[in-house]
Amino acid sequence: MTKRYDLGVYRWALVTGASSGIGREFAFQLAKRGLNLILIGRNLTALTEVADEIHKISDSSVVILQADLTKDLDMIIDNTSRFNIDLFVNNAGFGLYGDFFSNNLNDYTKMIELNVSVLTKLTHYYGGEMAKRKSGGIINIASVAGFFPIPHLAVYGATKAYVYNLSMSLWAELKSKNVHVLCVAPGPTETKFFERAKMETKGRLMTPEQVVAGALKAFESGKPLYIPGFGNKTTYYFVRKFFGDKFIAEFLAKYF
Repeated sequence: MTKRYDLGVYRWALVTGASSGIGREFAFQLAKRGLNLILIGRNLTALTEVADEIHKISDSSVVILQADLTKDLDMIIDNTSRFNIDLFVNNAGFGLYGDFFSNNLNDYTKMIELNVSVLTKLTHYYGGEMAKRKSGGIINIASVAGFFPIPHLAVYGATKAYVYNLSMSLWAELKSKNVHVLCVAPGPTETKFFERAKMETKGRLMTPEQVVAGALKAFESGKPLYIPGFGNKTTYYFVRKFFGDKFIAEFLAKYF
């Protein structure tokens, strides 16, 4: 029987990339559930606005930390070490669209640093503290792009494949320590991702509200993986069952 987890017993949640999009929505929905929040992002004005909005809808305490996660990890850990973080939401990340050689190598390096290295370091620290206490939860934001080889999103997809595999492995490792790990793999969502990735949006987009509401429900249900949206779920299971990676890569190189 799948173990269930009650977010209501948690006191403090830490959310990275909390100034906009999915991270911002996690902050709102967790505050509505009564959790106190530590919000991390680069845009101090946007973080302050999120905190102000939270104070209008809940009595949650909110701590904001303006930081560049690729440069300020020691500062972040120093400033949060006095809190017992019960829920850690690894949301910060970005992607780049285009032929592999059309983007700057330094941009790819920064993407790998944020999407992979930072996520791993923070998971190791906060997850380790949770394991010692035998209580807590981690939500890692991956992407449906991490399930398939996707030409023109090659590096981004590879980083999210890492997030998926790390999350599923830690889910199995940490179950005995009462630490639940959930991997959330959204499809196209109404965020700033497309603007930063230099990518046009096509088709219907999910809202951050939909993604986060489903993610929190999946977390409490004890699921290790949540793919928001019927179409995204169907694509994942259908494509994985009937097509190999070679076919998928060649098909997407032509049409994506």
